[in-house]
Amino acid sequence: MTTNTATVDNDYLKGFTLVLLSAIGYGLQPLFTHVAYSDGASPVGLLVLRFLAASSMMFVWLKLRGFEMPPLKHNLQYLLVGLGYSGAALGYYSASHSTSVSLAVILMFSFPAFVVLFSIGVLKEKATPLKLVSVALAIGGVVVAVGLDIQGDSTGVLWALFAALAYGSAILYGTHKASPLYPAQSACMVLIGCFLGALVVSSIQPTHWPQTDAGWLSVVGLALFATIFPIATFIAGAPKIGASNASTISTMEPVVAVAIALLLIGEPLNTATLIGGGMVILSVVLLSRSK
Repeated sequence: MTTNTATVDNDYLKGFTLVLLSAIGYGLQPLFTHVAYSDGASPVGLLVLRFLAASSMMFVWLKLRGFEMPPLKHNLQYLLVGLGYSGAALGYYSASHSTSVSLAVILMFSFPAFVVLFSIGVLKEKATPLKLVSVALAIGGVVVAVGLDIQGDSTGVLWALFAALAYGSAILYGTHKASPLYPAQSACMVLIGCFLGALVVSSIQPTHWPQTDAGWLSVVGLALFATIFPIATFIAGAPKIGASNASTISTMEPVVAVAIALLLIGEPLNTATLIGGGMVILSVVLLSRSK
């Protein structure tokens, strides 16, 4: 093995590990939210605190590292992306609060189907067989998970589907409209946009905060280990392995989230959730392998 080959292999392994850690970090969200909800926090209140803490930490880190802020147009673009992610987070957290975490995760991760359908129908991207099969799998997985055995009320299902639509919209805008420059600063602006979006919603919806130290510690954990940490590791790792591989590894996020729901929160696993979730994750993996 040559020195160059060894260096490439080491870089790939480092990138793989970082992206895997990112997916695991994002997957920890149900653990922290479960503690916060049990302590009296509402989904909106939790999101306000999460994004306030995360954006503040990120902004201070950028200042300490001497990063210059990008032009105003760039910041506005990523503020809009943040507003989209804020809507996705609101849908996801509201869904997991009123229905099972497992079902909310599965429905949330059907967002690639919305992205592909929009890209084909509006952006006129080529409808390859792989893309069509992936979309069919994602939609089929949602139908199986929802249609056979819903745990919770229909409001939670609608919130989760709204999360998928908002997440897909934010990805489409960020991919086709926003500048790819300044990744760290962009991540900070996204978090600020998320905070502003959650703050607006908090003015029109009942907002409740944690009541004890355990609840507030869960907010810190959510901001640090399930927001800042996965953002930083993904930004550092994805360029080393490529977008396709990074997307594939990121499918560990719903696996970790569902595992936490089953093992730590105590949710039951039913056949519909298992089959539907497998179909949705398979669709994400197939889509990530297409160019």
